[in-house]
Amino acid sequence: MSKVIGKGGNAAVRGGTLRISATPAGIDLTALCLRSDGKVGGDEDFVFYNQPRSPDGAVRLRGGELELDLPGVAASTDRIVVSASIDSGSFGDMALGVRIAEDGTDIYDLPITGLTSETTVILAEVYRPAGTWKIRNVAQGYATGLAGLATDFGITVDDPSPNAAASTPVPSEAPAPQPATPPGPPPALGQPFPEADPAPGPAVNFAKGAITLTKGAPPVLLRKTPLVRLRVAWASGTDYEAYALVVLTSGEVVHVATFPAAGIPADPHYGDLVRHLGDRGRGDVRRGGGQAEEILEVRLAPEILAVIPVAYSAINNGTGSFHKYRVTLAIESGADSVTIPADQAKKSAWIFTCVPGIVYNRPDGVLIERLELYSRRFSEHRPAATLHPDGRVEVRMDKGPVNQFKADHT
Repeated sequence: MSKVIGKGGNAAVRGGTLRISATPAGIDLTALCLRSDGKVGGDEDFVFYNQPRSPDGAVRLRGGELELDLPGVAASTDRIVVSASIDSGSFGDMALGVRIAEDGTDIYDLPITGLTSETTVILAEVYRPAGTWKIRNVAQGYATGLAGLATDFGITVDDPSPNAAASTPVPSEAPAPQPATPPGPPPALGQPFPEADPAPGPAVNFAKGAITLTKGAPPVLLRKTPLVRLRVAWASGTDYEAYALVVLTSGEVVHVATFPAAGIPADPHYGDLVRHLGDRGRGDVRRGGGQAEEILEVRLAPEILAVIPVAYSAINNGTGSFHKYRVTLAIESGADSVTIPADQAKKSAWIFTCVPGIVYNRPDGVLIERLELYSRRFSEHRPAATLHPDGRVEVRMDKGPVNQFKADHT
């Protein structure tokens, strides 16, 4: 039989292993390991879906539940704040409950009440006054979301100025060049580009072989072949997702992804022109060696103006980051290829989205520009793409729909 702890109430526990779960399903649990001053000691003290283990190993996120090994909690940790967040809707629309089980025998139920429009809430705290452990039902909502919660407990969360250009990273992120203006006079908006001449004249200077676009490098033009492959690759031992924004000459933007976003269903194809081929592995992937990758195949028909590949950090990315896993984008057109490494990434597991570059379908070939744009910390929004009358495509981070993939619903 369980013991019910109402809002503001507390109870002593024996100090064993606590397992904390929340209902209904689909809620992301997080934990902050706080010092005596009520702040985290560092970013690594925040346990969440992309960083599922505290530095001492005592606080772990497993299968949608938090596990707290109280005897193993570092002496510097004064209390552990347990919170929850959701991607869509609000907690005021649901009957939220928390269950804490100690060593599989003692069970405590914490009904969470008094919430309205909040998307993040502190559920409980586990603390040790005078060396003994207690749990408390807090039930405090945060209208400013997970970023607001993290900020209150000493974590610096980047937030761009409302007047800042959305296509430029915030100061703490890697700088990136402005969106490209394709060379040559573009067609009027809504008019398709003509097909490339299969045998361009000698004045066209095509790049050949394997090329790496480093920071500040100018765009590269490849000879256009019937099939172009976009490979998003990373050091194996983790998992990323790749998807693409396909910009049509009409200005419409099509999302090609194996998972949905708010208002955008999952669709791994755009007709027979763009296809998502799914996960591939190279090398000893199971042991963390070699590379893993996701591939998109593109047939550059006249209706496609540009393709924007996106790398997205998935739930089982663990403590990784774009920097740690050496994420790259490779564009292959026949025997020639251009690689864009995400080598300016910060060592942050809280940056979920990277746009390495953009691929333009030009009459004279395949134009590839390095962008290397990153999302804000904690942002689950896809980028947005806008086609301007001069043929330039502007990529703005965090301005698209919210991904419906990150939460572990298993």
